[in-house]
Amino acid sequence: AYGLKDDGFKYGITPSYQLDKPTNTWVSLSYFDDLSEIGQIQFATQNRRFRIYDPRPINVSTFYENQTFSAFIESKYIPKTNTFFSITRSEIQPLFDYNFIANDQVYDQYKITTALFAIQWNPFSGYMQTPSGRLEIEKRFPKFSLQITKSIPGFLDSNFDFTKFDFKIEHEIPFLSGQKTAFLMQTGISNGDIPLTHLYSIAPNNLDKNSLLKRLTFAGKNSFETMYYNEFFSNNYIMLQGRHTFNRLKLAYKINPEISIVTRTAFGNVKHPEQHQLFEFKTLEKGFVESGIEINKIFKGLGANFFMRYGPNALSRIEDNLSLKVTYHLDLGF
Repeated sequence: AYGLKDDGFKYGITPSYQLDKPTNTWVSLSYFDDLSEIGQIQFATQNRRFRIYDPRPINVSTFYENQTFSAFIESKYIPKTNTFFSITRSEIQPLFDYNFIANDQVYDQYKITTALFAIQWNPFSGYMQTPSGRLEIEKRFPKFSLQITKSIPGFLDSNFDFTKFDFKIEHEIPFLSGQKTAFLMQTGISNGDIPLTHLYSIAPNNLDKNSLLKRLTFAGKNSFETMYYNEFFSNNYIMLQGRHTFNRLKLAYKINPEISIVTRTAFGNVKHPEQHQLFEFKTLEKGFVESGIEINKIFKGLGANFFMRYGPNALSRIEDNLSLKVTYHLDLGF
C-alpha cells in the first residue's frame, strides 16, 4: 500500500507452512513495515474477518511506525480450543509528539521484543473433524479468551520490561421467540514500563468535532461510540457490555430492520502518568458509561445507531455526549 499523506509505502509478507492438517497446525514467519493505531486491543486468536470498509484508519490521527518481525505457531490440537504462540521484535517510532520516560532515559523511539501466548476455549461449541481440519459447526456460548504478553528486556535490544494479561468472556442467550441477549466482559492487567503505544485505549470511535453531524461515520461492532479518539488510556481496565436484539420488524417491502438496545461501561487507571510526556489524556477511575439504540439492516445491510454518554465522565455540553453513526452488516448467507 502507498500512503498519500505521508508519502510512504507500507508492506508485509507472511509465509506459512501447515505442519498438521487434522489439527490446523501452522507455523509462520512475518515481516511488515506499516503504521499501527496506538492503544489497540487485539486478541491473537480472534477471527480475522474480511471488511468491505473500515473507517478507523481514516478517522484515527495518531499512529506509530512499526517495523516488526515475528515467528508464530497456531493450532487447534487441543479439542475445542485455538492456541497461538509467537516471538515478536518491533522497532517503533511514534508519529506524534510523545516521549516515554523509563530506565532513567527519555525515549522518542524504542525497540520491544515480546513472547505472546493466547488461547481461546469454546467448551460448548460443536466441532466436526474434516479432511481439511477441525471446523466449528455449532457456535455456542460462553466463549473464553486468555492472552499473556511478556516483554524480554535486552533480547534483540529490547528496551522495556513489562507483562500484560488480557481476558475475555463472550456469552449469548437465545430465546425461543427469536430474540437474543449478548454479554461481553473484557479486562486487561499490566505492570512494568509500558509506553503509550501499548497501553489500552478500549476501542473509542468518535471524532473530535464540534457538532453531531460532523462526527457522523461508520459504527464499530463493540466500540465506544461516544468516546473520542485519544481521550482515555489505561494500564488496567475492565469493560462490560450488554446487548438485547429484538425480532426483525416488517415495515415494508424489503425493509425489515433489526433493533438492538446496548449499554457499555468501562473502568481503568494509569499507574505512572508522569512517564508519558508531551501527550495529554484522561483516565477512567470514575468510569465511562454509554447507552443507545441500533437500528440495523434497514436496507441492503445499512442501518444507524444513536448513543449517549452519561455518568461521571459526561461532558458539559449535551451535544458532545451524543453520537450518530451508520451501521453496515454484510450477510453472505452462511
